[in-house]
Amino acid sequence: MRCDVLVIGAGPGGSALANRLARDGFEVRLADKKQFPREKPCGEFLSPQCEPYLAALGIDAPLAALGPLLVRGMRLHGYGAEALGRFRRLSDRPASASHGIGVRRERLDMLLCDAAEAAGAEWMPRHEFVSLRRNDDGRVTGAVLRAADGHEVRCDARFVVGADGVHSRVARALGVQRQTKWLDRFALVTHYAGVTPMPTAEVHLFPDGFFAATTIDGGEFSVNLILPRSALRTRDAADWDEFVGQHVAKHPALAARLAGARRTSPWRGIGPLAYSTTRQTMPGVALVGDACGYVDPLTGEGIYFALFGARALGSAIAESLHEPAREKALMRGYVVERNREIVPRARASALLQRALRHPWLVRRFLAYAVKHPGLADLVVTLTGDSIHPRDLLKPSFWRAFRAASA
Repeated sequence: MRCDVLVIGAGPGGSALANRLARDGFEVRLADKKQFPREKPCGEFLSPQCEPYLAALGIDAPLAALGPLLVRGMRLHGYGAEALGRFRRLSDRPASASHGIGVRRERLDMLLCDAAEAAGAEWMPRHEFVSLRRNDDGRVTGAVLRAADGHEVRCDARFVVGADGVHSRVARALGVQRQTKWLDRFALVTHYAGVTPMPTAEVHLFPDGFFAATTIDGGEFSVNLILPRSALRTRDAADWDEFVGQHVAKHPALAARLAGARRTSPWRGIGPLAYSTTRQTMPGVALVGDACGYVDPLTGEGIYFALFGARALGSAIAESLHEPAREKALMRGYVVERNREIVPRARASALLQRALRHPWLVRRFLAYAVKHPGLADLVVTLTGDSIHPRDLLKPSFWRAFRAASA
């Protein structure tokens, strides 16, 4: 097989990138080890800033047809307190939205994959990454994939993209993946029926983890329990329902929400959740989305990071294929753009995760946020990607935020 670009991984980043490059007229192959639709453990919440990216990819109307819940904010529970943070739409950011979206992950991925295929990308389901191919100079020139029947397929490509998620095998093959040891967490994910829908997502905090939940399309309630690996290894419950139930019982607000509810999908797990990479590009290859690195956030930043990265990398690859002599500079530009937008957000997320380890700090924040709702609005809007950490240093931002909160 030969193509201009081989994208390995058909999650949001990979499908969005394949869509963009195929529409630009390049021959693109989009490979994934799974057959779609497929179950995918996920928080199933898209932050407000995802909306313009989804519209640019042409899936805003099909997504709306699924009937996803519009999420207007987030309720933060913990240590006997409850604070409501609302997403604020700032007048100087016309592309931002005042709501997030709750949608089942496999349906979102299917829409994005279908859109990429409709744009002209060749879809290759059940093709698992085996290894990278390189020329004598060390440049990546393609990859070896394993098809569903077990035979290996060689795909030569002018450019290869690793979009294969938090446990990226492409990043591992490049030798650039690093695990964040201090954040050794796993997530347990499921869905419930019979939970009253609310226009807010919710987070229930406790000393060694948290629940994150939201209503999604079809009226189901998506629940994530995030815990350290040690808590899963030492569990004393007979089954996962009992294990999770022990944690739910400690949170009256969540227990009340789940009273009488019926679990509709099996418990699925994913982890460890935190990785970083020392490099995101090398000659002939680049990483995008969670393959670049991931810190488990409380909101849907992972999808936003993937969509933003796909747009930035798509522009760099398209120009590189037209002007190969400029590839090095263009790939450096992608890394700079990604670092400017995503790295400060990821650092803020890591700082938040560290703060959650200090119950006294969480108690003080929640108590203050109850008395001053604008603080909760600020934190929720920041994690919703409508504002950037560097905006906090600008007086003009504070004027716009006060106006939006009025």
